[in-house]
Amino acid sequence: MTVTLKSFSLTAVQNSHEIQDWLKQFPVPQRSTAVDLVLKLKFVPGDVYSDWLKKTLLNLDGRFAVYAVRKFVGDDPHILWDAKGECARHVIRSSGSEDLVRSVFRSLLRLEPRRFFDHPSLKQLRESRPDEIVLLDDSIGSGKRTLDYINAMLGNPTFLSWWSYGRIKFHVISFLRNDDSRQSIIRKMPGSDHATRRYPKSSKVSFSSYKVYRATSLREHWGSRFESILDLCESTTEVPKSRRLGFGDTMSNVIFYHSVPNNIPGLLWFNSQKWQALFPSRVLPSWAQRLLEGSTSNLRQDALSKEMITLLSQIKRGVRVKSSLSREVGLDLPIIAELLTSAQESGFLTQAFRLTKRGDQLVKESSRHVRVQIFDRSLYIPKKWSVDQEDVQPLD
Repeated sequence: MTVTLKSFSLTAVQNSHEIQDWLKQFPVPQRSTAVDLVLKLKFVPGDVYSDWLKKTLLNLDGRFAVYAVRKFVGDDPHILWDAKGECARHVIRSSGSEDLVRSVFRSLLRLEPRRFFDHPSLKQLRESRPDEIVLLDDSIGSGKRTLDYINAMLGNPTFLSWWSYGRIKFHVISFLRNDDSRQSIIRKMPGSDHATRRYPKSSKVSFSSYKVYRATSLREHWGSRFESILDLCESTTEVPKSRRLGFGDTMSNVIFYHSVPNNIPGLLWFNSQKWQALFPSRVLPSWAQRLLEGSTSNLRQDALSKEMITLLSQIKRGVRVKSSLSREVGLDLPIIAELLTSAQESGFLTQAFRLTKRGDQLVKESSRHVRVQIFDRSLYIPKKWSVDQEDVQPLD
């Protein structure tokens, strides 16, 4: 299945009141990097995620007990099952991602009621004997939430014995997954992975994801200027250190319309008196969804971007190679290409990437607003006044 993710256009970033207000929190030299970070974000619309999840489940062969992974309240150990062996949902905190997962699955149950079982009890598991326990999620970063849920299931002695004797197998399905989370989850689960075991635990856990990323391969999803983005995140001290690179330092760049994962950089979602989040409460605001869908109702039209002015100024200086412009402006090549196209469409550049009269006038007007340091001539002593005078050296 081919999935198309959305991203902010450079025009949207330049003209959005909300994004520009957020950018003002950064020192001026860092703002181009902050713009680059926002442009690298990928967004998953709700219908895209829903369609992918349904098709992934329908492609499974067999009968499955399906559970939506949820986050437990508090740090104390939890057991998923109550005294009667029912799935104790009341101890779990609901959020946007889990609610959507459950909604998608319930619609699927109407299509395949005999193949899928919705959060069955221990008694139902014993009677139906499904081929696998399917755990549904949207994004797995560090793997902690998934591991906590699995451990809550294994907290029941009956369920644990089924796991130990190979009667239970887990199949974790998530749209996005950090590659390191697989080994982390399996390593911390009960049981042994020794080759002499009849059922090594790694043979009883499988994963399916649309996209698997590596937290150590930042260039893949943050571009060639990933080091600048990493430095920006780590230097934003208003955000707690444990959140600067996202939960577990996994540094994802994928955001869902229904939920903003905590594994993306904290400067995007962390909110306090000292820091204004772009996506507060880890919810994608309506203005962001409108921008992603191409609406221009909340764009400002009263200012030309600093990136465009910088680009035109560099071209006037004779810099015309895209790689050189990327270095001087501080944006990746695809963004530079978009800027150049926009400059041509706006009449600032010719097709040969030369400044038009309009573009040249724009650069001249912008340069008039640049503050020039004035030399203090009150401290200047004409050289002829010092004829035949020895240089006076300061005393040690």
